[in-house]
Amino acid sequence: MDSCSNVESNVANVAARTKHNRFAEYIGVRITKIAQDYAEGELPIREELLNPMGLVHGGCLCTLADTVAGCAAATRGRVGVTLDCRMDYLHPARDTAVVRCVANPQRVGRTIMVYRVYLTDDKGEAVAAGTFTFFIKNEPLPDYIAESAAELAAVQAAGFLPK
Repeated sequence: MDSCSNVESNVANVAARTKHNRFAEYIGVRITKIAQDYAEGELPIREELLNPMGLVHGGCLCTLADTVAGCAAATRGRVGVTLDCRMDYLHPARDTAVVRCVANPQRVGRTIMVYRVYLTDDKGEAVAAGTFTFFIKNEPLPDYIAESAAELAAVQAAGFLPK
């Protein structure tokens, strides 16, 4: 089992990692809570995320779920990739300002982790549920905290931000 300081370090590193997920950032996914083996996130809804029927596109919901579950899995401090995902769309995400997602572990193994995700609209109504399976490599996560600090220093050195 990880030590408390190692867990805190992993959680902080995963929080920094979220800024490196360009696609999730592009559509607006925000991670709102991270703890070991657990994460929450949300997707503010805008017109570009709706399908032709005026519903939140299922691909956006799946991206939210994969991103949140992936953050939960990454709190163990190792690189992982989505091995499988299954989404059950329970109710149309219509007329909602935000969709929220919670990821809870079903199995946390050495190389395989399985997470159950639950998505709700801004009224608390279930929108979707899913299961995400991750293959966990025997490779530590990059140090996203140091990378973020280096990026900030480069921007400051270029004169774009005050030091």
